[in-house]
Amino acid sequence: MGKMHAEGVTLIELLVALSVMAIVLTLGVPAFTDFFASGRMSAAANDVVSAMHLARSEAVKHGQRVLLCPSSDGHTCGDSKEWVNGWILFASKDREHDKDEPLLQAGSPISPGIRMTSSNFRKRIVYQPSGNSPGTNTSFTFCDTQKRVKPRVICLSNTGRPRLSWTRCDGKPLICS
Repeated sequence: MGKMHAEGVTLIELLVALSVMAIVLTLGVPAFTDFFASGRMSAAANDVVSAMHLARSEAVKHGQRVLLCPSSDGHTCGDSKEWVNGWILFASKDREHDKDEPLLQAGSPISPGIRMTSSNFRKRIVYQPSGNSPGTNTSFTFCDTQKRVKPRVICLSNTGRPRLSWTRCDGKPLICS
């Protein structure tokens, strides 16, 4: 008969494996948290850019004014530069959402931890049948409330075209307050 011997893991091998796993988790978890926060911010910015593109195309396609505005209830425009509670998109005659005007899109609230504000000058975005969005140029700033992720901004020109940027619309550094 051959020798019988037990196979297993020694205490030292187990401690080394647990130490390596603790180091990897300590370094990896914050990176994943930042990765997911960056993904949420990108998704929020892309949702707004998509709504702007839809508003512009609907205005041109139907030859009527289309309005994009912040909304906390999904039916009426708010008068705030904070857009975190969502927005609505609709064809409008009088810049207010009436019951007979169909809602083209309602944006859901932005993920917790992300703040979205528009510049002070334009709290409502109106697209004309030409596709233009007259008024002053405006920006929509996306900030991580815990400052883990680099802020982003959507710059909207009078021509109605949005563009994403890592800097302010004038090229200066973007700082969240």
